[in-house]
Amino acid sequence: MRHVNDHDDKPADPLNVGAGAWKLLSTPNELMLALRDRGDGLQTDLTQLHPAAPVLAGDMSEMQPSDLLNFLHQGRRTGVLLTRSDGVERGIVLIEGNVAWACSTSPGERLGELLARMGLADRARIDAMLREQAASGGQKRLGQLLLDKGALGPEALARGLRHQVNEIFLGLLVARAGTFVFLRGLDRDQLPSILALDTQAMLLDGLRRLDEMELYRTRVPSSELKPRVARKASPTDLLTPEQLQVLEHADGQRTIGDIATATALGEFEATKAAYKLIEAGILTA
Repeated sequence: MRHVNDHDDKPADPLNVGAGAWKLLSTPNELMLALRDRGDGLQTDLTQLHPAAPVLAGDMSEMQPSDLLNFLHQGRRTGVLLTRSDGVERGIVLIEGNVAWACSTSPGERLGELLARMGLADRARIDAMLREQAASGGQKRLGQLLLDKGALGPEALARGLRHQVNEIFLGLLVARAGTFVFLRGLDRDQLPSILALDTQAMLLDGLRRLDEMELYRTRVPSSELKPRVARKASPTDLLTPEQLQVLEHADGQRTIGDIATATALGEFEATKAAYKLIEAGILTA
């Protein structure tokens, strides 16, 4: 690996920036495409779905997620969309253009966190199941463990899974930059669940969230903003649980992205809470 020092004004090799080995993907003879495998992302899980060769890859700052998803929906594509943005990986599985399943490395988009926040399962039981899952090497998914232990009913699990997929989808829509690759085809028998959600309807709902985010960006321009306390909150401020969590972590050192991860709120909810707190004069940018 080549390093840059004060006497070297040439940029570092971009292939060596960041951790992880490069994995060469199967492509036609006249094209070469590689994907960095960091080892702790979704690539291993998604590989188990046995998608075939990539048919589309690019930069989400040039092709916005809403345009990308609409393109895949209109083309009735079946395959796996893997995206990377702000340190978060998201995988969205499409069957004939509609969303069938999704996964994410964002703490706020994990099934256990969402089930707890929705009040569908006790957080202590979820934590216990996560420890059991880790001890078993991840042989069973969290939802199945909760079902087996009677901590969650089938209807509640289905509701939680739909909510998780929706949150991952919406989390992708508000991403302003990052990379993506779409791999065609998959082994449907390997999917944990098949939901068949209407991508067009999800896009319409997501565009409303994008409009909200544009408003929040007037005070919180990016996830790199480091908010700090401007004044103490009073009982009359009537803060929401999300706002209280953001306020607790706003020390002027943590970014909105850091706070979103630490609180498991996700970028959208953390940005929304920070915006409200700044508007109220409790936080300052």
